[in-house]
Amino acid sequence: MEVSNVIWCTGFQPDFGWIYLPVFGESGEPIHERGVVESEPGLYFVGRFFQFAFTSSLIGGVGRDAEHIAQHLASRQRNGQSPAHTSERKHR
Repeated sequence: MEVSNVIWCTGFQPDFGWIYLPVFGESGEPIHERGVVESEPGLYFVGRFFQFAFTSSLIGGVGRDAEHIAQHLASRQRNGQSPAHTSERKHR
């Protein structure tokens, strides 16, 4: 599997200020389905509070969500789509 970038962040307070994409709801949280951001192919989140279960934001539970994202990436690659495929965008 060819991956362009992986960003691993740990901390106590989320900060999405560096993501300049329209992927956030009114609450400031990313809009996703189990970490998959359908509106921005190639953008994923893991470790979000209640992403799938209560333990999604904990070390002991994040693995299940990470596995879901990895399976999603692998299935896209099997279908002939590049996991890093995104349309051309200009940064604001």
